[in-house]
Amino acid sequence: MLSADQEIENLREVVARHFTVYGSVITPLALTFQVARPSDGKVEKPFDALRRDLVPKDYIPSITEERGELLVHIQRRPKQRFTGLSVNVTMLLLTIITTVFFGGAYNWSQYAGEPLLSIDAILNGTVFFTLPLLAILGFHEMGHYVVAKHYKMQASLPFFIPSIPPLGTFGAFISMRDPLPSRRALLDVGASGPLVGFAIAIPVTLAGLFLTAANPHALLPVGNEFQITNGSLFYNFLALFFPLPAGIAPHPLAFAGWVGLFVTAINLLPAGQLDGGHIARALLGERQSLISWGAIGLLVLFGAFYTGWFIFAFLILLIGVRHPPPLNDLSRLDAGRTLIGVAAVAILLTTFVVQPFQFVPVQQGIAFETVAGLPLTGLVQNLTPASTAFLNFSLVDTSTTPDQVHLVINPNNLNSAGFGLIFVNVTIGGQTTSVNTASTTFDLGNGQRALVALRIDAPASAIPGRTWSFSVQALLGTTGEGPVLPITLNIT
Repeated sequence: MLSADQEIENLREVVARHFTVYGSVITPLALTFQVARPSDGKVEKPFDALRRDLVPKDYIPSITEERGELLVHIQRRPKQRFTGLSVNVTMLLLTIITTVFFGGAYNWSQYAGEPLLSIDAILNGTVFFTLPLLAILGFHEMGHYVVAKHYKMQASLPFFIPSIPPLGTFGAFISMRDPLPSRRALLDVGASGPLVGFAIAIPVTLAGLFLTAANPHALLPVGNEFQITNGSLFYNFLALFFPLPAGIAPHPLAFAGWVGLFVTAINLLPAGQLDGGHIARALLGERQSLISWGAIGLLVLFGAFYTGWFIFAFLILLIGVRHPPPLNDLSRLDAGRTLIGVAAVAILLTTFVVQPFQFVPVQQGIAFETVAGLPLTGLVQNLTPASTAFLNFSLVDTSTTPDQVHLVINPNNLNSAGFGLIFVNVTIGGQTTSVNTASTTFDLGNGQRALVALRIDAPASAIPGRTWSFSVQALLGTTGEGPVLPITLNIT
């Protein structure tokens, strides 16, 4: 084991390979060498070479300028213990399972109206949601990983996080096990993930919008869950290429693209040690902390529209608002990297959504409509004595959950006058059920319609010129309430 003097001398020799050393200071926190500024005035290349020499030997260097003097500080690197690759693989497998069932199958069943655990829902959900979403998240993190390796930094492979519907995952992250060496590395590492994820999300979104337009599905109401409300400026721009009427559900592939763009925006928030925090620290230096506090303040304000922002602001406070400086905070960014930072800001502004989700509560409702689907407030039928007439109308379930509907005829005094009033049949989803009674009960799914045929038999004793009336009422099984359809009979 080396003595303290020998260790200091060895470190002096390593530093002297890259800088001219003219003094040293020993403190409890670090060994500091006073060095001369390189002849070209640029410290980035010699310092990065020094870092690559020292890091494998478990030393971390940093460089500062104090009162015009250039100082190189060296600290011992604490011993680190990292999780094995088995943890990454286990979390990936768990996330694949949750995104297949809680993400892909769930979203496909909501989109196509198929049972959640059906083979079609699982296969289509996996192809059109799980795989593209995991690709966006995975390549995002691999962008960070590859750039970190380029700078000879230790970084873990991605850790994926399983979750609940509607995504099945909370995303992914990598663990940076070395301090960021410079502002250039800060920007490159911070911007690489969002830019790669953004680039993949664009074709995914376009393909999803194309499938949405090619086979449009009505947006069925749901209840007691969160639904996306609005697309970002960029998502809405892409949607201009595939115009759609209102009330159309996004294809699961389009939803995967929407999520990819939204995740990009979240990561680009210029707060703490998010990707946007890296970029802001690289661009603005110590002023990044002011931007970070401003971003948190905006998230708190946006919490009035979406309460999830309160949680996100709290997490940033918990992790840390101020971004630590890189080991070399002296070297500035070149024009090309400044443009990359500006592009990242533009992506943030065009992909962020103030109210991404809204909670849709359960709503109960049913409405009478004509066979053509128009609102229906009443019917009038002309009859002659001893004749029969048939009336057809529709019932549409406007609830956010499936309902049991009890349809009943309120005859007033028509029965005692000899009129016959019965429901002949009810047709739901192309299947007709014979009824032939004055009341019937059936189930309607949310947004589903029932076509009802009503038979009216007028007695021979009916007096021409007289008007009779009765009504049909639709009662929801959960509430016992429902709309009434008045029907007027004119005897001619």
